[in-house]
Amino acid sequence: MMTTLFTTRITSTSIAWPARRWFATVLATAALGLAAPAHAAWPEQPIRIVVPSGAGGSADAVARMVGERLGKVMGQPFVIENKGGGGGNIAAEVVSRAAPDGYTLLLTGNNHTINVSLFAKPPYKLEDFAPVIELTRGPSVFVAATNAPFTTLRELITKAKAAPGTIAYGGPGIGLPSHIAFELFQRETQINLIHVPYKGSGPSLADALGGQIPLVSSTLAAAMPNIKSGKLKALAVTSAERWPSLPDVPTAAEILGPSATPYSHLTWLGILAPKATPPGIVSRLNSEINKVLKDPEFKLKLEAMGTNPVGGTTTSFQKSLDEEFLSSRALIQSAKLRAD
Repeated sequence: MMTTLFTTRITSTSIAWPARRWFATVLATAALGLAAPAHAAWPEQPIRIVVPSGAGGSADAVARMVGERLGKVMGQPFVIENKGGGGGNIAAEVVSRAAPDGYTLLLTGNNHTINVSLFAKPPYKLEDFAPVIELTRGPSVFVAATNAPFTTLRELITKAKAAPGTIAYGGPGIGLPSHIAFELFQRETQINLIHVPYKGSGPSLADALGGQIPLVSSTLAAAMPNIKSGKLKALAVTSAERWPSLPDVPTAAEILGPSATPYSHLTWLGILAPKATPPGIVSRLNSEINKVLKDPEFKLKLEAMGTNPVGGTTTSFQKSLDEEFLSSRALIQSAKLRAD
């Protein structure tokens, strides 16, 4: 209203041209100020990264590493909030309903695109999120406890075929990448093991260390410390080729032998924001995280964990998400997987 009254009184007949040009500049500047986005000073408070698994897993570790770096350059702490369970659905639902103000993010993985097909009534849609950046890609690994009745993958296959449904294996949760990786392996080998879902790789690996479960399918990033220390034995990785940090561990494809479609399954981690999060905030996050992923020291830490940095644009991440959704849906339909 004030702008309208002001411009009504200042007319071309009442002031000279230089003055009119000066007033026009003032008004234009005022208009830009009124239209300036509310998030111009973002971030002004701590930012939480919701992780769909418990503390100690690879997703949690990567979230904390990224959050620590971002906090230093962006002037606000990044708080990690672990919300395991539901195969990632609990965390995703929390973020999908959060205010799109840049203060709540989701760090998730393959399960995000899997769950919308795996669950009859998933609590979110893929369209509920804006892609920020793909962080990492790496394989899963099948690890055996020291008291397991097998020491190689071949021995496991032999014992599982001799006594179907008697050997249990732990996974990070229904529909999570390492669960899908082992389900694919079971289909290829035609064996039948009992799946015991946990709330993340950390708890499942803890039970393997304690001898409560003989076998765990985990992300390599989460299992690497216990493999390196000799507390757990790596039976196989799920990458197409042997992983550089574990050159003596065979791939599952090597054990399965030649195939028209060689066995391979990689896990990815990425960051999403609630849809309608201002593009400026998404762009800032993408830019800062890309810098983190390109840092040589950070890359070495990821590689030591058993995963590789990815990075890239929001557009490339969205394309990857679309492709993951289509391949996941085809897998779930062919394997007739279903979670309640």
